[in-house]
Amino acid sequence: MKLAFSSLSCPSCTVDEIIQFALKYGFQGVELRTVQSTIDLWDLNDFSPEALPETRRRFQSAGLEVVVVGTSISFAKDEPGWRSRQLELLEKFCVIAQGLNCPYLRVFGGPIPPGSTYEAALERDIDGYRQAVKTAASYGVTLLFETHDDFSTSTSLLPLLEAVGNQAGVIWDILHPYRFGEPMETTCRNLLPYLRHVHVKDSSGYSKEGFDIVLPGQGTVPIREALSLLKDCGYEGYLCFEWEKHWHPEIQEAELALPEYVNYMRRYAKELLHEQA
Repeated sequence: MKLAFSSLSCPSCTVDEIIQFALKYGFQGVELRTVQSTIDLWDLNDFSPEALPETRRRFQSAGLEVVVVGTSISFAKDEPGWRSRQLELLEKFCVIAQGLNCPYLRVFGGPIPPGSTYEAALERDIDGYRQAVKTAASYGVTLLFETHDDFSTSTSLLPLLEAVGNQAGVIWDILHPYRFGEPMETTCRNLLPYLRHVHVKDSSGYSKEGFDIVLPGQGTVPIREALSLLKDCGYEGYLCFEWEKHWHPEIQEAELALPEYVNYMRRYAKELLHEQA
């Protein structure tokens, strides 16, 4: 079981503080989204082209893998210049991912813009991502679509995945398809050919309209069902704790949440071994 956490957990932390958290609590990987309270990583010295080799060395020396670099890229909006701006952002993130030896960038299908339709947003996404996957590949990076927004369910995401061929993968955020009413088993089965990464989170109040965030095991999302499905299908990638402190400042600090996640996952692993004995 390989555990990672998103730097959203500790949004104001520096690279070295993120590494310290990972080592202290027993993680093997890190997903980079916020560092020093910004999502524009290229504005930080640690992610400048000149500094990237040293930043990469610091993660590697700690025995940590930068698993995913998170972005907000989506081509769903119908705005003048939007597509070109997204492609410019993609280039910036690809430079960072390549420099950190990170294989994946997280991207979105995106919310459907007001006044638009799913079909129109899908068409814009397909057009933009057919170019984007080629750009990413030129850097040795693969794009991963997260189950999120109006592309949360496997049925809404599959047409986009199929349209870009085998050049992109999926991050299964286990909350979002479920809160849109899709059974865990259906999501896992449909997305399995594309599955490269998993986000784990719990919630006690969720629907299509929104959700809250609680510590693992304190909500009603069937996390263990998702974990069992992943085990049964042979998934060997990271199980990443996406504790969204950056977007939800009211939730607990990383110092409490990160060890809670590790302990929860260790209890699950222990119980699973006991059941198999």
